[in-house]
Amino acid sequence: MASTYSTSLRIQLIGTGDQSGVWGTSTNTNLGTLIEQAITGVQSITLSGSTYTLTSFNGILDQARNAALSFTGALSANCTVIAPAANKVYIVQNATSGGQTVTMSVGSGSTVVVPNGQTYIVYTDGSNFYSASNYTSSNVAITGGTIDGTVIGGTTPSNGFFYDLTAYNTANFGVSNAPRTVSFTSASPTIVTMAVGTRPITNAQVTFTSTINLPSGITAGVIYYVVPINSTQFNLSSTSGGAADVNTSSTGSGTISMVTNSSVTFNTSTANIPNNLIFSGTGAITLPTGSTAQQPGSSNSGMIRFNSTTNSFEGYANGSWSALGATNTTNLGLWQNIQLISVTQTISSGYSAMSSGPITLSPPIAPQTVTITIASPGVFTVPTTALPAGTSLILTTTGSLPTGLTSGVTYYVINPSGLTFQLSTSSTGSPITTTGSQSGVHTATPTVFVTVPSGSRWVIL
Repeated sequence: MASTYSTSLRIQLIGTGDQSGVWGTSTNTNLGTLIEQAITGVQSITLSGSTYTLTSFNGILDQARNAALSFTGALSANCTVIAPAANKVYIVQNATSGGQTVTMSVGSGSTVVVPNGQTYIVYTDGSNFYSASNYTSSNVAITGGTIDGTVIGGTTPSNGFFYDLTAYNTANFGVSNAPRTVSFTSASPTIVTMAVGTRPITNAQVTFTSTINLPSGITAGVIYYVVPINSTQFNLSSTSGGAADVNTSSTGSGTISMVTNSSVTFNTSTANIPNNLIFSGTGAITLPTGSTAQQPGSSNSGMIRFNSTTNSFEGYANGSWSALGATNTTNLGLWQNIQLISVTQTISSGYSAMSSGPITLSPPIAPQTVTITIASPGVFTVPTTALPAGTSLILTTTGSLPTGLTSGVTYYVINPSGLTFQLSTSSTGSPITTTGSQSGVHTATPTVFVTVPSGSRWVIL
């Protein structure tokens, strides 16, 4: 009985009683060459025209039997590759140059287009070609799972961390502020239950309103923070990251709605703005708020904040913090200024300044002993209270200061780091180098003074 060949892989099928004494050679070719080519074979094929037909032979090596086909060459037009009309799975790589596509076909029926630079897994049933996945380069739909811990398709946004994220046109960041219906369980602490969907993420900011009455213990418009219980329930905290400390003694009435405040966290000290940044809308921008003692230790010109000690906006320039504009007026039409100046200031040359007395110039930090490390530049260390950048001070000693320093001369703190800093002869100058030797106990006494340059005036009423 004569040998035949299989339909898909064209492997020799030895007939009964055929190939006496040589059937082992044919079997080795089938198993060790042809089947191995079908399972592990990788064939590189150079394309140049608009069509190419894969070689297909019975019982010997060919192109169409390989598991993977890597198409190379320079194409000036899209190319169609014709495969045998038999069942087969292929891994197809379009590594051609020229930006053209490679289309897998059996000469009729449906085809699969492999874009330039892409690798697809495809298969044919002898009549049509199919893609082994639902992926296409022009339309990717992610309907589940997570990206770096961020749930895809969830009803509640969650935290995600991405690198080099660029937004174009009307991209929106943060959480949707659409109201969602919730209910309250009267308890200590109170329990909030979502009517639909999952709760906001841990420590999310939420506010509540009601068509009739909110539960006792909940105030409309006040920001609360989420403390999770399970996927649909949570407690509330009155502080960010705090324990569940919000209690209710009733459940409220009417439809109670919750809004999750939208926020974007920059996990970096700098947000690069390549063009002008415009804040639109009818709301407001809230600046960082803190006391005078909480002013940044390393201040740079251009910084602005709200000073809760002086109850005014302030900005940092020329080595010091000062009030901005008319932030010290009241609704009574009065112009006010504080009576304590605690940082060194300089009136701009050619300008006049006015304040109402009495005015006290007093540094907020008491004198401290200071350890001086002789170096280039010199390093200064105080024992208890850090000195912010721009602080002016004088040095005194019971012995002698290192070379480069003079007792009673005004110096300025630069490059502070914790309790250590460097000194300069001006708030924006270079650090001083100390040399030689020293003795005795040194004291750093912060100073406050107002410089009135020639041509300027300071009028105290």
